[in-house]
Amino acid sequence: MTATPTGQHGDGPETLAELLDALEGRPALSVEADLDVELDGHPAGVVGYDDLVALDLPSVSAAVSLYRNRPLGVMDAAALLSSVGLTAEVRVRGVPLARVGDDAVPGDLARRLGLGPVELVPDGPLLALTRRRG
Repeated sequence: MTATPTGQHGDGPETLAELLDALEGRPALSVEADLDVELDGHPAGVVGYDDLVALDLPSVSAAVSLYRNRPLGVMDAAALLSSVGLTAEVRVRGVPLARVGDDAVPGDLARRLGLGPVELVPDGPLLALTRRRG
């Protein structure tokens, strides 16, 4: 992804609003990825295909830790992802817990919990806690 220069000497956007303005009207992104990463000391897998980027974590506690230490607010992440046609999905051992971005459909539970534009998978945490490691 390249951004239109907005500052002096070809500097990129300095704020999320400037970045969103630079991305307006550009075609949606398509992602292909298969990565092993470490987030806050937890191993994680990142798989991207087409317009979905899935982050697979080893435990529910790792997902909660990631949420608490997130570098970007949920509203900002949702706006940024939607502006480029992407959806991010958080999984635990392959079980979806939540989605944010272009295809996320926030429900009543997320609104009641004050999570913003997050689509929660209601059975996700229970399934993730009970799923056998293989």
